[in-house]
Amino acid sequence: MNAHADSLDTRAGVILGFAGVLVGLGATAQSKVAADTVFQSGLAVAVVAAVLAAWAVLPRPYPVLQVLPARQKLLLAPESETQLQLLDLQIKMVMEAADQVRLKGFRIRWSIACLSAAVLLVVVGTLVAGG
Repeated sequence: MNAHADSLDTRAGVILGFAGVLVGLGATAQSKVAADTVFQSGLAVAVVAAVLAAWAVLPRPYPVLQVLPARQKLLLAPESETQLQLLDLQIKMVMEAADQVRLKGFRIRWSIACLSAAVLLVVVGTLVAGG
């Protein structure tokens, strides 16, 4: 699961880079092209894609086993109950990590969709303004 989260971080970095390049190119566009509404909309959507990608890259809390509270709770419990409680804690940790990765993937998908729309809008705006 950690490898999957790391690969999503890499994808978010690539999206962030492309969105930055797109916005940078848009900022240096000719005034006739830059004045086009479709072109400006494309740049705004590229900024949204960058924000979503940056949000996906933010550090996530990593679920860990709280050893001291578990020890205090299970100190006098029978071995079978202790094993069951530890298994339940591990399942909870895996489910929390999976939810975080799923949310990160959701943000990446929306970021990719926004970046694709931004590229399309910028290209159409450039073609329309260029005549």
